Amino acid sequence: MTVVPTRKFCCCLPTRFGVVIVALIGLLGGGVIAVVGGLNAHRINGSKVSIGISITVYGLLAFVSLLGLIGAIARKLALIKLYFAFLVVHLMFSLAVGIYAIFRVFKDKHVFLNDCIQSNTAAAAQSPQKLCNDGLKVVKGVTVTLFIIFWLIEIWGCVIVNSYAGQLADENAVEGVVKDTEAW
Repeated sequence: MTVVPTRKFCCCLPTRFGVVIVALIGLLGGGVIAVVGGLNAHRINGSKVSIGISITVYGLLAFVSLLGLIGAIARKLALIKLYFAFLVVHLMFSLAVGIYAIFRVFKDKHVFLNDCIQSNTAAAAQSPQKLCNDGLKVVKGVTVTLFIIFWLIEIWGCVIVNSYAGQLADENAVEGVVKDTEAW
């Protein structure tokens, strides 16, 4: 009987375990973002369409992560492939939204500085321009850093899920092979 070796990530952890962890993070993270976004949608002053799209995408992430979790536990290749495809789509959505958010942080510099100077009484007592510029530098650095970290984690999750899908495909291929030992 042919045995398919278990694929691993982080040098020693099975990819199945990785898919379970990625799916749990997606289920909890997507669910929390969708629920909190839905509860606070009426308070947000931005575009209602973009907020609705974000809530929908993160709600779908939670649902598909549930399917990915079920697929990993039950070893269902179709569910894992669906989960992988949606993770890639979600990564593309996340990249687009993140790039736009970073663009807005850098482009709306003057709006942030004006709001900071007008609303901060501590800034009026000291050098308001320097204090608000320093705050903007921190906001830019944190924004870029967080997006890059989240993108790398999402890419890593896609790699883990794809690796597990390959392992399941190999296991299914081996199960379908019938050996004819009495041919001679």
